[in-house]
Amino acid sequence: MNQLFLAGAAGANRSAAMQSATAAASTASSACTVAARCLLYHPAVPLKLVGARSAASTPWSHIAARRYHASSAASAAAVVAQRQADCVARIYARRVLELAALAAASRVNKASLEAIVKPEEWGTVDLEQQRKEFGESISSLGKTKIERLWAAGSRIANLAALASPLTVLVPLAYLTGPESKPSHYAWEYAIWSIEKAGPTFIKLIQWATTRNDLFSAEFISKFSRLQDETRGHSWRETEHILKDSFGPNYSDFLVFYDSEDGDPSERRSDRRSKRDGDIHPIGSGCVAQVYRAKLKRGTALHPAGTDVAVKVTHPNILHKVCVDFYIMNKLTSLLESIPRLDLDYLSMKDSVDQFRDIMLPQLDLRVEARNLKRFRRDFEGDKQVTFPTPLQDLTTRQVLVESFVHGVPIMEFHKKSSKEDSQELATIGLETVMKMIFMHDFVHGDLHPGNILIDRNTEARGKPLRMNMIDCGLVVEMGESDHVNLVKILGALVKKDGLLAGQLMVDTAKKCQASELDVHLFCQGIEKICRDDEENNFLESVGDYLADICYMACKHKVKLEAAFINAALACEIMEGIASTLYPDMAVQRIALPMVMKAEMMHGLKGFHLLK
Repeated sequence: MNQLFLAGAAGANRSAAMQSATAAASTASSACTVAARCLLYHPAVPLKLVGARSAASTPWSHIAARRYHASSAASAAAVVAQRQADCVARIYARRVLELAALAAASRVNKASLEAIVKPEEWGTVDLEQQRKEFGESISSLGKTKIERLWAAGSRIANLAALASPLTVLVPLAYLTGPESKPSHYAWEYAIWSIEKAGPTFIKLIQWATTRNDLFSAEFISKFSRLQDETRGHSWRETEHILKDSFGPNYSDFLVFYDSEDGDPSERRSDRRSKRDGDIHPIGSGCVAQVYRAKLKRGTALHPAGTDVAVKVTHPNILHKVCVDFYIMNKLTSLLESIPRLDLDYLSMKDSVDQFRDIMLPQLDLRVEARNLKRFRRDFEGDKQVTFPTPLQDLTTRQVLVESFVHGVPIMEFHKKSSKEDSQELATIGLETVMKMIFMHDFVHGDLHPGNILIDRNTEARGKPLRMNMIDCGLVVEMGESDHVNLVKILGALVKKDGLLAGQLMVDTAKKCQASELDVHLFCQGIEKICRDDEENNFLESVGDYLADICYMACKHKVKLEAAFINAALACEIMEGIASTLYPDMAVQRIALPMVMKAEMMHGLKGFHLLK
């Protein structure tokens, strides 16, 4: 076209040039018509440039023809070229943005994958050997059989004396009714006798009060008092333990305050009470009680005047616990050995051993200090979850000194908090427990509401809510082989594959005496549980699922592994707290990514995102 115009300007035949120009204009008009029709539906052209077309409107070919016949052929061609160039530029820019977004997403996914690493303890610690050595080192039983039998006989006589008044009170309470004075006295004496019996029985009752499916509402309401507070020991016994641990001059570096003082800055030890001079603890559990104090001398990480919590074990509990487990071990072995009872499938002795492995480490507060260090490492960098800092130089088997947590119990905070804060806390708590179970294999085993304190992280930007988890003596740790089995089972339940979940429970059991028919019926039962509860996710109804699964296991003599039960109970407790804070919370949105990451961590085949 340019050559024609140049030829005309040079004096070429004017008529030939006019014919060529007319042909070019016609060609341009046709091209513009096609371009207009194509661009009308092109995704790169904004709709506002196209405009609305009515049913009676002029055909687009005529509109384009009129638009471009009014201009010269050169102008029409230039407009078409410019518009095509703009469209190409927009398409190119869109593709560049898409590629950039994909690149950014791939980098994020790569970073997420790199962050999925196995706990380093799996390659360095033999849990079975560690538990065995610890049990042997801490046991206070006699070395000879006669000494052990004497200790067991004395303990049984003591427990029988404690229980004997109930043989009279319980029948009287039954005859006079639940609202009578004998009934009230019976419950009060039962609670007192459990506290006197020691931490083994208190822990068993605390567990029982969490099982609404096994025990009556009255039983749970009466004994739930033991969840929050138990009777402690005297200040005189505390002083004796402090002197044994730190020497007679323990007051040179620790200043204690009474929990009943209105002003915590006032020294109670210098102004003795007119009654007995006792300093009262701020809390008491089945293993130890806690006092508030200040550092009189600074340490490497904490200056003088820092508030600390001092945890002191109850006196003489180690011997009680060791003898209790010796008695239970012998009793369960005897029951399993009776052929007609056929109780071996319950693995009661294994359950007692597992309970012992969890219970005994709580009696050595140096273990709790190590647990705190592990939790702080696992959640390092998390601005909304933290644990107390143990002071290693001031920690012994009977005394633990740790940083004091200034917070409000989570349920008390919930009563006064906004809806948004409660929802945020529910999300934080559930994410934390999911990480403990699926990613860290190190689960806080005593996460009742009293052990979760809430404050604000003043050191972080925006001062977000922070969840402080205390009392970390009881933890659940499985090891790599049990953890991969747990991930498979929970993953199958979350995906509602009941047959696979049931078969995995059978295959991973260390001891299974079920017949082939029982195994088949058990797997069919788990499948029916999943099918009948289509609307709910496993992690949103852990308690219901767990009760039904345990019933099926007992019915068909299938032994459930403790790792599965402990993890499910931890999920149930935190799910209960989260549902109170945020009833409409979608648990699966938090849990499913954790399950997927755990599958990736173990290299399991077939993991996928669930829709």
